[in-house]
Amino acid sequence: MKIAVLVTSLPLDGIAARESLDLIFALAAVDHQVSVIFSDEAVYQLVKANDSAELMVKDFRRSFKLFELYDIEQLYVCAESLRQRQLQANALVLDLQPLESSELSQLLYTQHHVIKA
Repeated sequence: MKIAVLVTSLPLDGIAARESLDLIFALAAVDHQVSVIFSDEAVYQLVKANDSAELMVKDFRRSFKLFELYDIEQLYVCAESLRQRQLQANALVLDLQPLESSELSQLLYTQHHVIKA
């Protein structure tokens, strides 16, 4: 089953960002085809940051390495979200494919389910 997970949480927004990753890995573990799209404030999860100890939070972004382990290859970022925040795709911690609004709509249309996390 093809499932898109639209990640929209700020990296420091409680445990929501971490729980979205847990959801993604759980779906992939039961052989769903998972597409992950970082959009809105979630693009800040992808920014190369200084030591998270300064922020007194655990850096869950080390879990991004698990995308490969779980064979999650469809990794995207909303190009408009990047532009609104003056970020560049090549400055992110993951190699993601930027999608314009029309491409994002087309991708979501091809999925069996879309989950906003």
